[in-house]
Amino acid sequence: MIDESEDVQQLLQRIAEKNPDLVEFRLDEVHDLEIVQKIAQKKLHPAIAARKNASDPDVSRKLLIAAANSGFEYVDVDMASQDASHLFRSLKSSGSKVIASYHDRSGTPGSSDLTRVLDSERKFGADICKIITTATHPRDNLRVLNFVEEKSAEAQLVSFAMGSVGVPSRILCPFFGAKFTFAALSQDTKTAKGQLTIDDIRSVWQLLGIQ
Repeated sequence: MIDESEDVQQLLQRIAEKNPDLVEFRLDEVHDLEIVQKIAQKKLHPAIAARKNASDPDVSRKLLIAAANSGFEYVDVDMASQDASHLFRSLKSSGSKVIASYHDRSGTPGSSDLTRVLDSERKFGADICKIITTATHPRDNLRVLNFVEEKSAEAQLVSFAMGSVGVPSRILCPFFGAKFTFAALSQDTKTAKGQLTIDDIRSVWQLLGIQ
């Protein structure tokens, strides 16, 4: 998460030390377009621009369009936002790829419901379909992983379950076909329950012999 007072250069240096494949910049607390442009100019890794602050949709739209026009490789559009369809149209002409983002914070639906969400995101023209659920039981990990394995041949898909119970799905989803998973830069930069740090997830992959 970035705020207005953050030293962008220092943040980018911390990111470079971890050498991730892809970086999501959460712009929830950002209002200044210059910060977006500065990140785009100095970033060393492919980047996603995301903003989950629903209180000011006009600011969100301007920031995400600015990110696309500045050179972010991906822009995340929340399917629940009021102007999702308008944003898709605006971003498609920018050169950025669009991630259609759906979150179910109450549970993990069945395969047919997940498929309906995926079909809806594909109709929007998403380059990557992101479907995030919440695990309330260990079996929800299997439900999400089976969904990823089944559907990743049809679409560029990212899907796992949030919450402490959903940690296995975060760790394993790339090996079932997900385009990528998410990890925090450090313990103090986590943005969701159950999120691991990049060091933690790499350590688990090594222990499992899959990295």
